[in-house]
Amino acid sequence: MLEESFEWLNKEQCTAYLKRLGLSWPQNLSLEFLDHLIRTHLEKIPFENLDLVRTHELIPTDLESIYNKIVPGNRGGYCFELNALLLGLLRGIGFQAYPAACRVLRRPGLRMPTHRASVVCIDHKKYFCDVGYGGIACTRAARMEIGAVTETEFGSFYFERECFGWLNFWYQAKKEGQQEPIKIFMVSEIPSAPVDFAPANEAMCREGSMFYDKMIVQKITPYGPVSIDGNQFTFRGKNGKTVSEIASAQELQDILKREFQIEIPI
Repeated sequence: MLEESFEWLNKEQCTAYLKRLGLSWPQNLSLEFLDHLIRTHLEKIPFENLDLVRTHELIPTDLESIYNKIVPGNRGGYCFELNALLLGLLRGIGFQAYPAACRVLRRPGLRMPTHRASVVCIDHKKYFCDVGYGGIACTRAARMEIGAVTETEFGSFYFERECFGWLNFWYQAKKEGQQEPIKIFMVSEIPSAPVDFAPANEAMCREGSMFYDKMIVQKITPYGPVSIDGNQFTFRGKNGKTVSEIASAQELQDILKREFQIEIPI
């Protein structure tokens, strides 16, 4: 019954989704393809909470609504959308995968699980996959094994045990000036049902949530994340990083169209 609840896209939807990403149907369900899928997803489909900021209405997280918004609608989304859709694709093309609940640890105190990701099983090994955090992003599938280190061009990621059933996910940056690793998530080793995320989605869509009023948009580039954080725009390119204030609604629309390929009224 639990596995029957996991998201699953049909072949037509998977084909359209892969086309949105500029990818072809995989010939082999390999770790190499999974790594490429995650990296491409982070580059092509942005994390964004624009609908919540504009309407303050509950974000639909059923698979059909998410699919229609992101694939034919050419939009992004946040974790309960992006990682649900990714799971539907993974299972639709044949991977063994399930949703995993995560506790975000970047703030003081132990909070309810307010993030979802996916775990993919390949050759009896488990890999953590996340395309919907909107912050520090592991651009590959991260091996869920104590002592294993997943290297990316931006830094390394690894797991340590917190207690039975929960692993802490750590990030060590490569950039100078950040010597101490950062503990990002506490990740459940036990699969969740999609319905388990409904209370967290409702909490994130309420007044007082970090996503309720503050616009957050992000995608990954070869030079690092390009993002909108409130009225601040951060661009990274071959000449380095620039940070500027967004002065008007028109400028915001221009940035959304140019940098994130999103065209909606603001």
